[in-house]
Amino acid sequence: MTDPAAAPSFKLPQPRHASRVPAHITPELLERVRQGAYNLPQVVKPADFIPEDSPNLEQHLDGLGLILLQKAVPHQRPSRWISPALIDSALRHLDEVGVGRETRAIMIERAATLEALGITRATQEGAGDGWERLFRQPLPVRHAAWQGKGLDVGFRAPIPAEPVWAFFRHGDKRALLGALADAPRWPDAAELAAHLDALAERSAWCDEKAMDSLLPRLQAECLRPQSLADLKAACTRAQDRWERQVNEQQTLSSLNHELAFQGYPDSFPIARQLKRQVTLFVGPPNSGKTHAAFERLSQALDGAYLAPLRLLALEGRDRLVAKGVPCSLLTGEENVPADGARVVSSTIEMVNTRDPIDVAVIDEAQMLFDNSRGWAWTQAIVAVPARELVIICSEYAVPAIESLLNLCGESPVVRKFVRKQHVELLKSPVPIAALKKGDAVVAFSRREVLMLRDQIAAVGHPVSVVYGALPPEVRRREAERFATGESHILVATDAIGMGLNLPIRRVLFSTMTKFDGVGDRPLSESEVHQIAGRAGRFGLHEEGFTGVLHEAEPGAARALKELLPRTPRAPRNFKAPVAPNWWHVSTIAQRLGKQRLQEVLNVFMEQLRLDNAHFQVAELEQMLDLAGELDRNAASLSLRDRFVYAQAPVDARTETLVQDFLGWAWEHAQKGSVSRPGVLDEVDEHSRLDRMEQALRACTLWLWLDLRFPGIYGHVDEVVGLRSRLNDGIERQLKGKKPLWQMRQRGRRGR
Repeated sequence: MTDPAAAPSFKLPQPRHASRVPAHITPELLERVRQGAYNLPQVVKPADFIPEDSPNLEQHLDGLGLILLQKAVPHQRPSRWISPALIDSALRHLDEVGVGRETRAIMIERAATLEALGITRATQEGAGDGWERLFRQPLPVRHAAWQGKGLDVGFRAPIPAEPVWAFFRHGDKRALLGALADAPRWPDAAELAAHLDALAERSAWCDEKAMDSLLPRLQAECLRPQSLADLKAACTRAQDRWERQVNEQQTLSSLNHELAFQGYPDSFPIARQLKRQVTLFVGPPNSGKTHAAFERLSQALDGAYLAPLRLLALEGRDRLVAKGVPCSLLTGEENVPADGARVVSSTIEMVNTRDPIDVAVIDEAQMLFDNSRGWAWTQAIVAVPARELVIICSEYAVPAIESLLNLCGESPVVRKFVRKQHVELLKSPVPIAALKKGDAVVAFSRREVLMLRDQIAAVGHPVSVVYGALPPEVRRREAERFATGESHILVATDAIGMGLNLPIRRVLFSTMTKFDGVGDRPLSESEVHQIAGRAGRFGLHEEGFTGVLHEAEPGAARALKELLPRTPRAPRNFKAPVAPNWWHVSTIAQRLGKQRLQEVLNVFMEQLRLDNAHFQVAELEQMLDLAGELDRNAASLSLRDRFVYAQAPVDARTETLVQDFLGWAWEHAQKGSVSRPGVLDEVDEHSRLDRMEQALRACTLWLWLDLRFPGIYGHVDEVVGLRSRLNDGIERQLKGKKPLWQMRQRGRRGR
């Protein structure tokens, strides 16, 4: 029996984990592993097992029997754990590789190589000791429809762990592949092939061209690793959706027997009938992909540019007009037709899914992954009725977009663009006092932008600012001041990463964390690449640089250095978000006899979960909240009118605006018209900056509603006039020399 007094003493954040340490491991050996934890591939973090926003992250790994090596540092780095069975492997890694500063980048590179080979940690079950690989195997299909084409199945299978650990040590890819040369066979291939042949037999009446559009749908299902039963069911659903499209090509405007999201792409029959030719323009910022897309659009018989922001819709209109192409403007709050217009430049939510056009361009399609607005890209990618569709996106979004198009029976061509200059990491942080003309400083809140603006102006630099609360017209003027050299420094939020083409030489992060509505979180690889990519502009700056401010939080420079070389990745297990349209709402209401909008929307959310292999309900919390208020306060409005109101761009963070909005809806319901808005008399161009910004949001909301309810709101000339004066007032304050943040703070003391 072991003497407890002689038991080794381990330095662990959780002392009780000492009992999990293998008997032959001494405290000195374990301390080596603990000190090298952040460079060891054997070490894991909670997000390797379950999503980062899951409750009880730490308890989950504790329950798996892992050993806690390093505690988490809030907003900087997660905790690090190791399986007792991998401690020997970790020690061998330390003996052969070491823990020098350069090893971190090497491990990241080797991990990326493994991921590209489909090799991932097996964390779905057990303590994550093992590895698995995504294999692809041809299916022995026999039906004549498949001959010369073929179908593959994707499946995950365990692989020996030692060759993977050896690869982390020596980086010999050839040796790794040699050790894994024996690919397993998927045991259910014959049964799945027979099922697919039966589906083809069932559809044998279709012509060969129609069968060609079935193949990519089935391939999209077969390449998604899942059980045989789930895969057969998914292929059957895909065949069902395809069969309905072929049979009911002209009658898909309404579905009598199922809700549209069970065959979401097929609920847009005009787009499906066109047999669209789709090209993905793929590349990093400043690679020329947007320029090429506008060149193609300018040659179209008719077309549409679908932008992520009103600012970019304005820019798109101006770019086309400059090329001699008459172009209309359509955003949530304005419809500005142009004489003889061949093209419309619009925000993506305003996509026309009814009228066929020659060419459509969808910009910033990686926004498909955005939690709140991704549904608009899902809808546009699936539904825009263009004979030729150009989709501009970052490379990491390509697989998700290809999968979405495959579900439409379409196979896109990928055209890659290469950035003409590279972004280099600055060797050291830059103090505010050392900023130079052409620098852009990035922050992630209005407060931080205004504080930095005041600090930089205090050392003698004229400053332009860009942040979300500014109206597009002001953002545009501020960008022009920077572009012309009237201002030396640009201070901006991450709005800078989306489409603004500016002569920036250095992009400097003031922080590497961002508040996401719940709490502060580290920036992601995609955010860093999108923002840093704005440094350097072909023909203006032959090279670009990125770094952090000296005044940034400790660890910011290290975080940027780690994130910049990483390749951005799409969210794991991504499903395209879908939001309801009027067809969904009216179908549910008629079938179930419901007239309360909130109940109808709840049915939509619940029913969509029945077929969630590729789609998921978009975040509808604000829409649901507004629907409940409208059901209570404006119930006499038609269901359709309440649904329109529920989609309004109400800033729910501003309580006074929400109350104004609900009051307008109540007046509409009770009186059939809405009184003159109070904002016209309460704020002018000499008011405080935050008051003017809030008033502009009210103007935007009023114009949005007037566009959808003609004759109900009115007073448009007055509202547009106030909006113009407020734009001038905000621009005047931003150009002035008075400190804005400090002035605002003093104005609020005593409240």
